[in-house]
Amino acid sequence: MSLIPPANSPIAAGYRLDRYELMCPIAEGGMASVWIARQTGKHGFQKLVAIKTILPKYAAEPTFQSMFVDEARIASRIEHANVTQILDVGEQHGVTYLVMEYVDGDALSKINRAAKKKDAKVPLGIVLRVMADVSGGLHAAHELRDEAGALMGVVHRDVSPQNVLVTTRGVAKLIDFGIAKAKGRLSGDTNADQLKGKVHYMPPEQALGKPVDRRADVWAVGAVIYHLISGRPPFDAENEIQTLFQVTSGKSPTPLPPSTPLPVREVIKKALMFAPDARYPTAAALQQALEEAMVQANLTTSTSTVAAFLAEMVGDRAERRQEAISLGLKAASDREKVAEIMRSNTETTKATSDTGARVSAPTRLESTSSVTGQTLSTGPGSIPSLQKGRGLTVGLAAGAATLVIGGAVFALSNRSKPSPVTAAAPPPVVAAAASIPPPEPVPTAVPTGVPADGPSEAAAPAASSTSTSATSHPGKRWTYPARSPGTTTKPTTAPKERENYGF
Repeated sequence: MSLIPPANSPIAAGYRLDRYELMCPIAEGGMASVWIARQTGKHGFQKLVAIKTILPKYAAEPTFQSMFVDEARIASRIEHANVTQILDVGEQHGVTYLVMEYVDGDALSKINRAAKKKDAKVPLGIVLRVMADVSGGLHAAHELRDEAGALMGVVHRDVSPQNVLVTTRGVAKLIDFGIAKAKGRLSGDTNADQLKGKVHYMPPEQALGKPVDRRADVWAVGAVIYHLISGRPPFDAENEIQTLFQVTSGKSPTPLPPSTPLPVREVIKKALMFAPDARYPTAAALQQALEEAMVQANLTTSTSTVAAFLAEMVGDRAERRQEAISLGLKAASDREKVAEIMRSNTETTKATSDTGARVSAPTRLESTSSVTGQTLSTGPGSIPSLQKGRGLTVGLAAGAATLVIGGAVFALSNRSKPSPVTAAAPPPVVAAAASIPPPEPVPTAVPTGVPADGPSEAAAPAASSTSTSATSHPGKRWTYPARSPGTTTKPTTAPKERENYGF
């Protein structure tokens, strides 16, 4: 298993294809790479799957795109324990992908190589058990029917040790229906213009470019068993061209070693017959023959026995695979935590921005301060901060208190003088400047001869000259009382209007 992404691949660990997050690559074939991925869903649901993607050098070719779709259409309809299930097919960001069930295991070819490195062979009972199971999966594919109930004529055409996976539990899984023959293929018959498949496991009719049926897969199963028993394919030469000549010559392969039980040799001999009519008619018939040969040769083997052998031969590979998955899951969890922190920060920033926009929205109410003569703003928009809001409240309260004291002094000083107009009572002290506007100024008694609605234009200068300490309010037609002598009031400074920063 390689943890290095395929060369020139646009995808990498953490890359998402719809709801699937890629974790680490586990295999690369002739035209595609396979990744372990994590499928996520609501309420914390997650499941490991295998994602198969077209290699970059073939991604732009329509033929390979059609083969990908054909594989999904064919294999997704096969329901059998010994066939890897296709779960989904999709395309995103220019990447076409297949979603398959994740098989925690190794290819039969790798198991065989691992055994050779340890100067061992795959036991005959295990070989027969695995290939009998594969024959059962092939029969399910051969019997696939369309909506009208007619046979689709599916033929795998690439049965080989590379396309047989064996799980850590000892279950065989047939994979890769990419070049399978079937009725209604979008890419047409792939053997019309070029040879597809592996020549060492290819039946004579396929090598000759003739029409093939399910008996071609029967031949391929026999060739795989022959290879695992004898250590070499039934036909093998210096190169593929010479191997093809041998396959199509009509000669029988070299007999299996004499140590091979006779019932097993008879089954393999019939499966490798040159003429299709001389072979087993179906993969199911071949499976039954293998089961019977195992009983006769006292080679009955269970899946638990297969699992035990795999643990001995490729157990280290399984451990590294689990390590890679654990690291991938941890990395995915870390990425989720980072994403959650970023989302939280974004939401906090947005909430603060929205609050600022709501504060500055209301229309400000303006009035003139009786203490400083400056314009004050009231309302939510006039309080830029808590500290400035407190200062404004104290200032307005002090101003109101000054008005009360000044009004009282003025009333006492003028109690003996009759006046046609009674001064209005001063307003109560403002309790909350943020919600109540500043009090209206207290009008003074109008001098005799002055209309109640204010002095005329001619009398205005005289009125302003009678008291230099009185402040004329612009825009109002009355005068304000002068502060009583001896009364000191510290003027307050109105807060500056908040600058608008666009929040």
